Amino acid sequence: MELPLKTIGWIRADFKQKFGTPRQGSLAKNSRASVELSPEWRGRGILSGLEDFSHVWLITHLHLSISKRNRGKVHPPRLQGKKIGVMASRSPHRPNNIGLTLARILSCEGDELRLAEVDLVEGTPILDIKPYLAQADRPEDFKGGWTDKIAIAPRVCEFSEQALHNMDELTKAKVIEDPARLRALVHEMLALDPRPPAYLARSDARFAIWVSGLNVVFRFHDEKFTVIAVEQQNK
Repeated sequence: MELPLKTIGWIRADFKQKFGTPRQGSLAKNSRASVELSPEWRGRGILSGLEDFSHVWLITHLHLSISKRNRGKVHPPRLQGKKIGVMASRSPHRPNNIGLTLARILSCEGDELRLAEVDLVEGTPILDIKPYLAQADRPEDFKGGWTDKIAIAPRVCEFSEQALHNMDELTKAKVIEDPARLRALVHEMLALDPRPPAYLARSDARFAIWVSGLNVVFRFHDEKFTVIAVEQQNK
């Protein structure tokens, strides 16, 4: 049976690729995003009233999850190789690739909805937006399943002198608008250890993440992350 779902808009966010994007928005307090409504919903007051709420649920289509395999079980990063049923995880590799994000509202005026604490990449299609209601959405008693048994300390993240110099130059050139937020956001992203499982045993591998139009190059060595360069993304 075909389900008639409509895209009501798209996310404009700090993140352009899956690698490095936070697993949960609440783990990246400094992430920022906005909602771009599709033309058919602009000027119709669809967001009216949201300005009085603190958070919203975003129901999205995880368009970059293109695997064709029907996975019954997945490997959450925090389980270090162990498997769990996909429905007991937040994995993007799901039967219908539907995402659920709880985001904090920064402002809502007219057709403009600005958000923080978002774990979505640039261009993610939005299927629906619902206000967060603590009375209904926050149970008094709850269990976190396997996540209650996992305790992983956040990784240490440092910026090299070269990376700090890069940021200073890009700030002077007005490429970076808020260097303090950018630095905090990069720290939040790396503290979660975004490395693919296949690279965890490599002691000095280099990686790069795309953040707010910038290419952030970093390495993992001596049990810590070091940002070694911050470059303007080539268009």
